[in-house]
Amino acid sequence: MPFHTISAPIVYSLKPRIIAREFTIHNEPEKTIFSGTVWHSRASSGVRPLLLLAHQEDEDRHSPNLMDFMSLMCGKYGFVVAAIDGPMHGERRVGTVEQNMMKHEFDLAWIDGEETITPMVMDWKLTVDALCELAEVDARYIGYFGLSMGTAYGIEVVATDMRIGAAIFGQWGTNYAHHERILKHAKRINCPVDFYAFEKDPNISYQKILLDTFRSDEKQWITYSKRDFFNNKKQVEMAKDFFVLHLLDNYLY
Repeated sequence: MPFHTISAPIVYSLKPRIIAREFTIHNEPEKTIFSGTVWHSRASSGVRPLLLLAHQEDEDRHSPNLMDFMSLMCGKYGFVVAAIDGPMHGERRVGTVEQNMMKHEFDLAWIDGEETITPMVMDWKLTVDALCELAEVDARYIGYFGLSMGTAYGIEVVATDMRIGAAIFGQWGTNYAHHERILKHAKRINCPVDFYAFEKDPNISYQKILLDTFRSDEKQWITYSKRDFFNNKKQVEMAKDFFVLHLLDNYLY
């Protein structure tokens, strides 16, 4: 079994309190090990929907933005929430680096393509496999939320894992390297999708092409006025409502 806890549960002082467990997963074919975190509320009982959070290229799995959204979805709505680090982020790297340099490293890695795309997709699949074995996870209701780098890898993750039933993407388009690969997988996605774009982004037309490629009967194009998505309270609420509607409501009713 690929999932195991590597430290005692950490209880955060949230209301309701949230338990965070660090884990490692061994990718035996690639001989690699990566880390992640899974959170769930102490107030919730029984199985719950699972939400996968993917961070952006200048962050890691413990970024403040992800932690705020995790607290909302886990603490208030009872989701089980999980995140892993990107290809050269968080515990995958030695030492620290400035955000701008991290973004530059990712840009170079993305151009190389196979160096990170296939391994990251596999890491997410292994993560879902492992999390679905947890007693608190209902494997019938799984969502994915990833902007920018989270979209770059996430489209293939969602397209190739039929267990994921709702997804939010954004801030990525067909103007980057390997757009043919992304479009090929985008054509396979038929679950509900929301796509978020900064309304003043000069590359917004390329993002619209990506949205139009999804086969989903339920897909929505949403623009926002502040460059940082998580500084847009209305959009954060909409993202929350999306997962509540497509995962939690279906789970409850």
